[in-house]
Amino acid sequence: MNKLVSIIIPTYNYGFIIEETLNNLLEQSYQNWEAIIIDDGSPDNTGEVVKKFVKTDSRISYVVQPNSGVSVARNHGFKKSKGEYIQFLDADDLLSKDKLMLQIAFLEANPEVDIAYTDHLYFETERPDVTYPDYEMNHHNWLPKINAKGYEAVNTLIYSNIAVVSSPVLRRAIVEKVKGFPELSNYTEDWEFWFLCAIYGAHYCFFDNDAARTLIRIHHKNTSKNIQIMQAGELQFRKRIVKAVQDSPVLSDPEKEKLLERNAASTQKLYKYMMYHANLLDLSQLKILHSLTSTKTFISYYFKSLNFKRKNLFKKSR
Repeated sequence: MNKLVSIIIPTYNYGFIIEETLNNLLEQSYQNWEAIIIDDGSPDNTGEVVKKFVKTDSRISYVVQPNSGVSVARNHGFKKSKGEYIQFLDADDLLSKDKLMLQIAFLEANPEVDIAYTDHLYFETERPDVTYPDYEMNHHNWLPKINAKGYEAVNTLIYSNIAVVSSPVLRRAIVEKVKGFPELSNYTEDWEFWFLCAIYGAHYCFFDNDAARTLIRIHHKNTSKNIQIMQAGELQFRKRIVKAVQDSPVLSDPEKEKLLERNAASTQKLYKYMMYHANLLDLSQLKILHSLTSTKTFISYYFKSLNFKRKNLFKKSR
């Protein structure tokens, strides 16, 4: 229970809030940690805020890199880390006071588990005492809770993400095995990372303890404008799923076939949804949609979408 935990914190323009995040770490009941802040080229006052903590606590280090994205920042931080356990933490998120202590005790008691993940709560900066289980604040708990590895874990992750990035504590070895976060992934990098861990045989276990939680800050300005970009990112990810499943060292051929069928069905469903809800007069949207599939499939869904919109318009006019 005295093993080093490396807390890796990528940040970009979070000078206005990162002080709260670092103070939260100082309040952790588990104290044998190092915090590695990787500043992804912030032009704001992030450096000024963080350097005050660096001067007073030798466990905190600060590194600036050219703006390269969150995955590059996380991988940079991991390369500089020394801990046997890894906690990834976004610069605006918080941890419950006993989260690290409880998760590490669980992992120490269960050596077969590679990744212990917990529940999470979302909160608004203006109302930190009011929490929600989902980003949309609809009181929908979307979190799959599994104790699994191999096919069962991959099958869960091929359907949807399994955890917010700040929820799990991982053994160092599994991060090394998958070689960190995929740096070409857009908007799905944490989901793809968890997926790759499962592909390489990681044993996931949901750690059910109300005293071990991650608190995720809601940023309303980002909720709507990025939806199409996030969906496009998921489609790109689903293309990469095919090769990852085919190359997996822990899956049998029948298991691979089932997973590829499921991924193909999810890909088709998502692309259909995107086409049916696209503005077919917006050339920029059509260009993105065309780039995500073959020309034949794009044309087919374009005309299906036209027909879908025509029928809806007819229903509304009656």
